[in-house]
Amino acid sequence: MRHNQVMADHYRTLQVAREAEQEVIERAYRALSRKYHPDHLPAGDRNEATAKMQTINAAYSVLRDPTKRQAYDRTLVSEDPRIRAWDVFLERGVVGLFVDRLSAWWAKEKA
Repeated sequence: MRHNQVMADHYRTLQVAREAEQEVIERAYRALSRKYHPDHLPAGDRNEATAKMQTINAAYSVLRDPTKRQAYDRTLVSEDPRIRAWDVFLERGVVGLFVDRLSAWWAKEKA
């Protein structure tokens, strides 16, 4: 499953950058919670606010936990092959980058 097809963008939901520090994520969550909490809105807006808060809470539950955040970040595969190559290099080193590029080349040759 690719994140741009189905998965929500938690960083966009909380309106923070991907490299945001934990304090920034927490401040953004608190600000959005104050803005969209159903108890702070008129009765007519509560259904929409409840749905928005569920999305905000889901994003925060992932981004506040370092382990969950790291796993989530790994699912954000870039469509730009240069960035993908850099991610592979950082994660698996030179050998991983070579294997990744060789596998891509081999898949093209077989097709």
